[in-house]
Amino acid sequence: MATKPYAEIIVDVTAKKLDRIFHYRVPQALSQCLAVGMRVIVPFGKRTVEGYILGFCDTPEVVEIRDIIDIIEDEPMLNRDLLALAGWISERYMCSVVDAIHSMMPAGARMVGYKYIVPVKLDLTSEKLEDMLTGSETEVYNYIVSHRKTLYNDVRKVFGDRLCRFSVKKLTTLGLVEGFGEMKAKAGPRLIQTIGPALPEKELAVIITGLAGKAPRQAAVLKAALDRESSSVRELAAAAGTTPGTVRELVKKGYLVSKETQVFRDPYGSRAFEHTEPLSPTRDQSAALKEIIGAIGRGQYETFLLNGVTGSGKTEVYLQAIAYCLAKDREAIVLVPEISLTPQMVERFKGRFGSQVAVLHSRLSTGERYDEWTLIKEGRVKVVVGARSAVFAPFTNLGLIIVDEEHETSYKQEDSPKYHAREVAVARARLCSGVVVLGSATPSLESYTRAVAGKYRLLDLDSRVQERPLPAVEVVDLREEMHAGHRSIFSRRLIEKIKGVLERQEQIILFLNRRGYSTFVVCRDCGLVMKCPKCSITLTLHAGANILRCHYCDFSRKAPEICPKCASKSIRHFGVGTQKVEEEAARWFPVARVARMDMDTTTGKGSHERILNSFKEGKVDILVGTQMIAKGLDFPRVTLVGVITADTALNLPDFRAAERTFQLLTQVAGRAGRGSTPGEVIVQTYNPEHYSIISAQQHDYRGFYRSEVKLREVLEYPPYCSLVRIVVYGTEENSVIRGAEILAEKLRQAVTEHSLGVELPLLGPAPAPISKLRNRFRWQICVRGKPGRLVRQLVKEEIEKIENGSFFGNLGISVDVDPLGMM
Repeated sequence: MATKPYAEIIVDVTAKKLDRIFHYRVPQALSQCLAVGMRVIVPFGKRTVEGYILGFCDTPEVVEIRDIIDIIEDEPMLNRDLLALAGWISERYMCSVVDAIHSMMPAGARMVGYKYIVPVKLDLTSEKLEDMLTGSETEVYNYIVSHRKTLYNDVRKVFGDRLCRFSVKKLTTLGLVEGFGEMKAKAGPRLIQTIGPALPEKELAVIITGLAGKAPRQAAVLKAALDRESSSVRELAAAAGTTPGTVRELVKKGYLVSKETQVFRDPYGSRAFEHTEPLSPTRDQSAALKEIIGAIGRGQYETFLLNGVTGSGKTEVYLQAIAYCLAKDREAIVLVPEISLTPQMVERFKGRFGSQVAVLHSRLSTGERYDEWTLIKEGRVKVVVGARSAVFAPFTNLGLIIVDEEHETSYKQEDSPKYHAREVAVARARLCSGVVVLGSATPSLESYTRAVAGKYRLLDLDSRVQERPLPAVEVVDLREEMHAGHRSIFSRRLIEKIKGVLERQEQIILFLNRRGYSTFVVCRDCGLVMKCPKCSITLTLHAGANILRCHYCDFSRKAPEICPKCASKSIRHFGVGTQKVEEEAARWFPVARVARMDMDTTTGKGSHERILNSFKEGKVDILVGTQMIAKGLDFPRVTLVGVITADTALNLPDFRAAERTFQLLTQVAGRAGRGSTPGEVIVQTYNPEHYSIISAQQHDYRGFYRSEVKLREVLEYPPYCSLVRIVVYGTEENSVIRGAEILAEKLRQAVTEHSLGVELPLLGPAPAPISKLRNRFRWQICVRGKPGRLVRQLVKEEIEKIENGSFFGNLGISVDVDPLGMM
């Protein structure tokens, strides 16, 4: 309830200058309805926009105050913790508050303005129209009349922008049509008409008896209506063995009543999940659970880093910690890094907690996500399993957040706001006095360094459950394969191992973190490499459709048979992608059943689950895939993992390349030997002496950490500093270069003028590794330093100053705080 006369509202307008509070008068009619966190409709300039109430006050900052027009929902969409979290995200990741709020809202819930045109005068003769309008304007008018109420954009699509604009303006001036705006959301509750009894049961029983002889079908419908809570017309008619007309007749008589009923779109409604009981924990699991449960019981913020080798039972620790959390009447969020993990995780959590679990991820339909979000907000579920954005689930008594595979880069949002879900989870837990568990077999250097420093509590699971051994890892030097004249993408050792596994009727995973067939296509006569015209990236060949595709902007073209530059037929394909691995596996092992799992094979809804279920049920012998299959999956019959090349990530121009390589190799190796049969791993590489590959071979995280952290400390990279990456982009290359130079100079001057007493070294300006993306040239500047708050403050101030200048009118500036990629 609004106890003060003015509301503090942030409007849903993304312009940076408008990222502040605006004051609106609370109308008397709404004074008992408004609350912090509500969405409202407000006037803003000549527009009507959506706004979010952040608070109330007695005195506005300006004299001319406008009224709130209406409320969108009867209840707040965001609680105070989430509003505070939006403020934290805005400061931490240098984005607007409204951008942060957008990340928290369910998909499709954002209000969108639509402009409609309706006819006013319908009695005009054709003669009158000829006097007033041209032929084209008459066509526009007749179109509007025929549709009664039509979207302005529809008129524009039919008649073109110029004719639509001038015609509608003239028709409005003449009073023939008028326009108005409506605010609508793309998603909302699904409502259907249902039928139920209109009279008490005893009265209907008497009526049924009276109808039984003369109108048996009507009697059957009434009886069916008493047996069920509510049904659609068709469902009720089918239950009674009659037609919908009979049902409608009873509604007319007043025996039945029709009403709107909300139907929840349950993405897992057709599936039955087998209930599971808690397992007896190992000694390490018990020690970890004791610490986590103790923190939940105390009701105080704490973050744990659960460092457990692959197959050590981290998920069972999660499940039992959540069970304790629910017993304390608090709620829990489980984040998983990839959509491919969700089916298996959903099965485990719904198997343990049943209908108390909601699921949030991007592969659900907009309506399904909206309904799952509604169930959470209404308190009808207590556990959420989902990808990155599930960290914003609207719980009001959150006690536990679990971030599984916390090292994963997919927790970092690529678009604004460029938040990291792991850091947001920790910040949210602080706000609600909750507990965070970060789980991984290969923790990020940032998290492990914080644990070593005592900022997080370190919990170790050093052994697999049932004392199962970690898989033996054998490294194959591909240089020696070349010297021996073996040119296959499969080394001789890998071929030998695959044959043995197939003979034993076990399963194999082949991993390559690059999709497509060939990574680039080149003319061997003139040297032309087929590149994307919009990006500084080579096009990848997808053999099935014979298409060259850019994996950044999705540009595609048919693969040429002759060189477009010199007309030579010497076109060759180089490099290997998962599509080629799949083809070669089928060629080398014709009796094997081969499946592929990557972005190209998982575009359809439910495709992840279908592929994984086929593999789980033994219908697939060899599963080829990208990082989708590298982590979190648990298939006991997998006894061999083959890494086609370990060098894909290692050769990237990124200071995290070694860390990524170690993590991927360790994670994919961990898919082998999770059952009673020991597993093996074959890693193919041109760099067998690299410390990341040696450490992965030995399953030695601590050894890798010691080697890598020394380099980071010497080079002054995270976790020993805060890093802000600034990309200046635009369509004119010279302007982009000049803009980056101006910004870099301003940042250097600011460091000197502020006399901060700390060094903030700048790297750049320089072309970004991908120097052109989607027809935009890109130059970057990296600012390093500590403390992070000071670095962010300086960068934010200088960018705000420079963006107001005329030179940057045609340039964009993207800021990424603590970036995980430098491409």
